[in-house]
Amino acid sequence: MPLFTIDETRCNRDGLCAAECPAGCIVFEKGGLPEPHQKKQAYCLNCGHCMAVCPSDAFRLERFRDGSRPVDRALDISLDQAEQFLTARRSVRAFRDEPVDRDLLARVLAVTEYSPSGHNARPTRWVVIEGRGKVAEAAGAVVAWMRAEAEAESSLAGALHLPGIVRAWDAGTDLICRHAPALAVACGPRLGIMPREDGVIATAYLELAATAAGLGACWCGYLMAAAAHAAGVRELLGLANGDVVYGALMLGRPARRFSAIPPRPAPTVRWL
Repeated sequence: MPLFTIDETRCNRDGLCAAECPAGCIVFEKGGLPEPHQKKQAYCLNCGHCMAVCPSDAFRLERFRDGSRPVDRALDISLDQAEQFLTARRSVRAFRDEPVDRDLLARVLAVTEYSPSGHNARPTRWVVIEGRGKVAEAAGAVVAWMRAEAEAESSLAGALHLPGIVRAWDAGTDLICRHAPALAVACGPRLGIMPREDGVIATAYLELAATAAGLGACWCGYLMAAAAHAAGVRELLGLANGDVVYGALMLGRPARRFSAIPPRPAPTVRWL
């Protein structure tokens, strides 16, 4: 199968695809058509830059089932809009008692495939727990690990304040998953180019996409900690031996609406 095909009737012969390719997979000579580099084409990252930069929709990577879709500039946002969206984002820890639509979850999860990824490896996979009952099961598995750590008076128990979390659970308050109606867990291989960074960035993308969709989100750090130590939590999530949890988000409709943006200190920057 060829690396790519060119629609000769559309191609501007401008060489933008070759200039943009990060792996040098495309050869272009002025006035001609782009061609695959005989040796370097094997290193194609499947990033799609070549398709994205083509202004005439003439380029098609054969590894992709579908062609590219045009950018709708009417949907571009200003810096002011982006600034408000990002600074108004809040970590949501109180959710309405209603399920999250699966189609909506699938849509925001699909956005994470466009998050930056080292060498475009995209190793992140998702485990989604739906419904308060199942999320409570996951929280219960975390509590079982916490209880064992607290009873052993381990260093983790003190550092993470686990005895107090367990007491709250026993009193009917879930400080782990916050009674959320859904939980999305990002996992990936332990080894790779940069799977940890990829997983963290993908989770951050999901949080922002979920916020845009009207959902509230909060990182579930206790589950992440438990998944690194507790076989019961890993089994519940269906993780393979080499899998690591790199991110976890509680998700649901926010119980309350935020109306203001609190101040933050100026960033610490060293200009060189």
